[in-house]
Amino acid sequence: MTQEQLNTIQEQTKKITNPKLLEVMRTLKKCAEEKTNPEPQYQVDYIDNLMEARLLAPVTVTDMSGENENQMKVQFSHLTNPQNEKYFMVFTDMETMQKNINDISKICVIAVTYKDLSAMLSQPKCAMKGFVINPFTENIICGPQQAEVIANYIRQKKFNSGELTVINEVTGVPDTVTKPITSYFDSRKDIKKAYIMNMRKVNQLNRLIIVDFEGEDDKFDDFTKDFTEKVLKDINDEKAPFMIMNFNQPAAKQATKEKVPFYVKV
Repeated sequence: MTQEQLNTIQEQTKKITNPKLLEVMRTLKKCAEEKTNPEPQYQVDYIDNLMEARLLAPVTVTDMSGENENQMKVQFSHLTNPQNEKYFMVFTDMETMQKNINDISKICVIAVTYKDLSAMLSQPKCAMKGFVINPFTENIICGPQQAEVIANYIRQKKFNSGELTVINEVTGVPDTVTKPITSYFDSRKDIKKAYIMNMRKVNQLNRLIIVDFEGEDDKFDDFTKDFTEKVLKDINDEKAPFMIMNFNQPAAKQATKEKVPFYVKV
């Protein structure tokens, strides 16, 4: 990052405010102080606004021109709690930052999102436990436990809106389904193993057959057509129609991780 780029970022960042996020944070703090449980909607509003927010992060900038011409190293500021756990510190706006830092004229500030912070925290060498928003005032902490709650909420929200497909293991598949599939797979030399999974998207349920296939994509397309024509069309269930996925896809490998295939070529 060059000095010119940094100056531009500074001017833009100082204009950032997050009034809705700040309001709900103050409500959550008040509930904590009064030792009352916040309304579920407050938690929802907090997460929704946090996902949309651009937060201010104080950073230390080191001139690296001696090593890389016109380059600068940016290091994020952090706090350490009594348990010696470290947290990035971020702020909702400049006014709030001034309440926490005596002389903000001597520091640099850049804008970060929740996604940015999560990416930094996921780095293997990151020593931070999480981040804290407006320390010493609202003091909203986001550690591993809070991050998991947020992740579950986002996952459920995407699923409800149809943006997310959930794939999970299915048990108790009847022989009337597995036997004709197994017989067909036995007749082919290019099938190594296969899984039957549930694939759910909002109210739509499919039976997903994930096939470990030896061959190129065009050959897999030929296989799916033949498999559908000779087997699936006779055993398909309108309530949960079959779909076929190639095991070589990342989503398929993730879905079948540590799962037991229903078919393995002997």
